[in-house]
Amino acid sequence: ATLPNIKRVVSVFILRCQNNHDGAQVALFRRCNQMPTFGGHWAAISGSIETQHDASPLAAAVREIGEETNLGELLGDYDHLLQSGLHVDVARENSKGTFGGRMIRVYPFALTLPAEDSSLLSKIEMRGTEHDEMKFLTVHDFLTMNLQCVPSLKRAFHHATSGTYLDLPQEIRDWEGDRVNGAAYLARKAVDLAAAHTQNGELLTGELSVAQSIAILRPSMVPIVNVMNEFDQRITHEGYDKIEQIRHELLKSLTDESHRCVELGYELLMNMLESKASSTEFVVGTFSRSSTLKSILKRIIESSDDAPKVRVVCSQSTPGDEGMLMAADISSASYMPDDEFQQQILDGKIDVVIVGADCVLSEKNGVVNKIGTAELASVCKQAGVPILSSADRWKLWSDIYCPPLEVIFELIPSELFDHVLVPKDAEEQ
Repeated sequence: ATLPNIKRVVSVFILRCQNNHDGAQVALFRRCNQMPTFGGHWAAISGSIETQHDASPLAAAVREIGEETNLGELLGDYDHLLQSGLHVDVARENSKGTFGGRMIRVYPFALTLPAEDSSLLSKIEMRGTEHDEMKFLTVHDFLTMNLQCVPSLKRAFHHATSGTYLDLPQEIRDWEGDRVNGAAYLARKAVDLAAAHTQNGELLTGELSVAQSIAILRPSMVPIVNVMNEFDQRITHEGYDKIEQIRHELLKSLTDESHRCVELGYELLMNMLESKASSTEFVVGTFSRSSTLKSILKRIIESSDDAPKVRVVCSQSTPGDEGMLMAADISSASYMPDDEFQQQILDGKIDVVIVGADCVLSEKNGVVNKIGTAELASVCKQAGVPILSSADRWKLWSDIYCPPLEVIFELIPSELFDHVLVPKDAEEQ
């Protein structure tokens, strides 16, 4: 269910980047004293998401930039320059009574100016009546300054820039760069990393804990975000001396939910297999690489001693070619180029396609998965071949807006899937 009583706003950081982080600059704006909220505070370009006008946080960010700066005149279209980050929640006790005392949910963005025009930053002008001063600081000076700022401004900056300017241990950066393994595997690694690097009461940089810093690095992989939030909440309520117990229990929960997901996917595929009893072969296609799917497919292969024989075919899954690795994970599986895989579907040579998910939105608003999934699902619909998406409950997203999408992910409409498989809670069954 959607969280009640939330005030949703956007915050846009205008950046000019150099070849190294030390030279990067960020624009800050001081809110006029007459502003009804946070007058005299330094902020990024910000404003409320107007649900009657703004289709998304991105639309609100574009509108606010146009209202408060002259960037539209300088750049023309600038939507493509905006990078979104994981939202930041400002608790009621930190919102200074603004917006009726509601929690503030900030959707942060970074707008990086084109590097080829070094004078562009100096051409930016304020528009409207919200600000009375604008200044440009190096990122280092911004992160270390003591000026009065709106709540969680520095944290929002790190979210908007996906942790680029955080000083993180190398093994966390190595984990961040993993583009081979799926969300379930990386979420387990995230728990281990958060437990290993969390110090008693110590934050990293800009108001972020270790777990929060990990979460913002891979925001499209919702199990990571959810389990890191749970890690922090439990540390807050149970104390730092319970870190090892919390780590153990979260890993167990991730494993248990994955097993429930495997059981659900296995049962549905077995039902399909049994309906094909008169055939000699049952061909299951898959896309990208998922430890959950690997378990489902291995189990169904092991269970199909009698006809029809199960054969697994993996789409190559470019960019990244994770399908090649998936085929290597499963004995007797094969892989083929994506276009050939789709042609096999159109030719009726694949009986069912099953893919994973990195996020399942509420109210059937879509599924986030590896880029290329939407095209594959459309081909399945055209050919009349069922396509399933398998997800565990750690992948459920509670916000009304899609999480930030890294370049290798996309949002797929729920209606393109025949089934989105998510195990139910006991009370829902």
